[in-house]
Amino acid sequence: MNLHLEIERIFTDQAFARPLFYSCPGGLRFELSETGGMIEQFLLALRKSTEICADIFSGESTLVTCLRFHSDGQRFAHRSLLQSLRSAGIEIPAQRSIWSEPTDPDDWFCESEPEYWINLAFETPARLLQALLWCALAADFGAIAPNPRCAVYLFNLKAGVMVFPYDDRGMDVVGPNKALLSRLYHRHQTYLLDYDRPAMDADFAGSL
Repeated sequence: MNLHLEIERIFTDQAFARPLFYSCPGGLRFELSETGGMIEQFLLALRKSTEICADIFSGESTLVTCLRFHSDGQRFAHRSLLQSLRSAGIEIPAQRSIWSEPTDPDDWFCESEPEYWINLAFETPARLLQALLWCALAADFGAIAPNPRCAVYLFNLKAGVMVFPYDDRGMDVVGPNKALLSRLYHRHQTYLLDYDRPAMDADFAGSL
């Protein structure tokens, strides 16, 4: 399976839009960390995101992961990323999809040297879900390791739902599977981000 094409087929061109919740109306936004010290916030975010994702990937033996990171053309710039993934027990399989997207030229460090977003998608055993969430949530914590310092997207392609833990504070869940999103909305009410709750209530409050 070409994971790039399958992601585009299911989620059109919005899978990697930021912010994802506002780019894909009809999704969910969860609040993860709250008050407390760094370790307390991180562990709470990990617990909440694992609980929600356990429902999203229930019964699945594998899930699709997509790592998204910035490249300025330096050959060995992402060696530390791969080392961090291995430290978390995550190996990149030989079967994978890799593609690039140009960044906005206004964001280039040097206007004569193009920069890109690199996307690396692969299937992962579902038992590594918490390790993947750890890598996603550690991105903003320099003192927490392993930390590959990249965006981590998780896909249940069969169910038509994707998960983006954008940092330790929150996680977006979107996709065409409104029945599953509705179940998550009702089951994890206490974790919904209050700021965006009116929009989610409008989409799901009347659903069962």
